[in-house]
Amino acid sequence: LFFSSCGSSTKTAQRVKESPVVTVVTQLSPDLQRKYDYYFLEATRQKAKGEFDAAFELYQHCLSINPNAASSLSEISQFYFFLKQPEKGLASMEKAVENAPDNYWYNQTLASAYQQQGNTQKAIDTFERMAVQFPDRQEPLMALMDLYNQTKDYAKAIKTLDRFELQTGKTEQTSMEKFRMYLLMDDNKKAFNEIESLAKEYPNDMRYLCILGDVYLNNGKPKEAYATYQKVLAVEPGNAQVIVSLANYY
Repeated sequence: LFFSSCGSSTKTAQRVKESPVVTVVTQLSPDLQRKYDYYFLEATRQKAKGEFDAAFELYQHCLSINPNAASSLSEISQFYFFLKQPEKGLASMEKAVENAPDNYWYNQTLASAYQQQGNTQKAIDTFERMAVQFPDRQEPLMALMDLYNQTKDYAKAIKTLDRFELQTGKTEQTSMEKFRMYLLMDDNKKAFNEIESLAKEYPNDMRYLCILGDVYLNNGKPKEAYATYQKVLAVEPGNAQVIVSLANYY
């Protein structure tokens, strides 16, 4: 993300927070807007050519015209990160998000920057806000699942998986992940309920019954496993998956 252009030079209205409640909208005059657009496009052209020093100076000039321009703030933040000045990089990216809060990519870049700087809680807070603000995007929820796993906050990870399933439907991957987390939380009842609900969700797919039997077998429930395998054989006597599972059982 660091040297990709995520901004647009045509945003004329920038938001400036002057208090926790009041937001003031500033607008450049047509003449200043033309100047800003010209220098921003030239900066982008220089960056594409690999003339990073020139691009950096031009983005700085853009900010002298409009200090609240999210497009230039986003671009220049990447230079600061590259120059090993993460404080300035984060400050610029935070200001970009503040002035263009509806831009998904600015939020994504800021959250990723928090992760790379080891600020896990701010990354979580940003992704949580994004999950609400951009409900059709799966990436924030996937990032949250990873972060909650890293911090071993399995209860929140499971809630995030529940939200993910509202978008994608119940799948083997999400159910197995929740099963694993419930076991880590020493909640065996909910763990087995999760796989049982997966099998009920797809009653005509014997693969999920086989998975349920395997879960029983691998977690100290051989009687339940055998009974589940027999259910599969009653429907599909030649099911290869359950034959392999029965071999493991014996």
